Amino acid sequence: MNMAQFIRMTTHLVAQRAGTAVEFLQVAHERLEFIRRESGDSAEAQVAASSAINAGIAAVDAICGKVLGERANDHDHHGAVVLLERVKPSGMQLARRLRSLLAEKSQLQYGGYCTAAVALTMTRDAEKLVEAMAAYEI
Repeated sequence: MNMAQFIRMTTHLVAQRAGTAVEFLQVAHERLEFIRRESGDSAEAQVAASSAINAGIAAVDAICGKVLGERANDHDHHGAVVLLERVKPSGMQLARRLRSLLAEKSQLQYGGYCTAAVALTMTRDAEKLVEAMAAYEI
């Protein structure tokens, strides 16, 4: 079993992860706009989905860093889910979004292409995580 490791977060590191989350989400949106009319699998959709996953993970790192003073640093991101569930008031709801992103991570980042519809779903989950940063004054 993979034991979660945690990294202490400074205000500077929280800001870095938040900025990274915003940038990854921007890439996801740009790729989605590029493929809006396509319905099949594409490299662009895969990049959008993969960027959305990375945006969600970075946003969670920023939220946990701000609220709990640490972020998870484990291979499968299970520790991030556990930490996020501890964040009040909406950690449990946000953790569901993160779980959804992580469920597809291996396939979408290392597997074959996906469709624009899949990329859009992933981007919507990431948007909620990135938007949640504002609730925690990040």
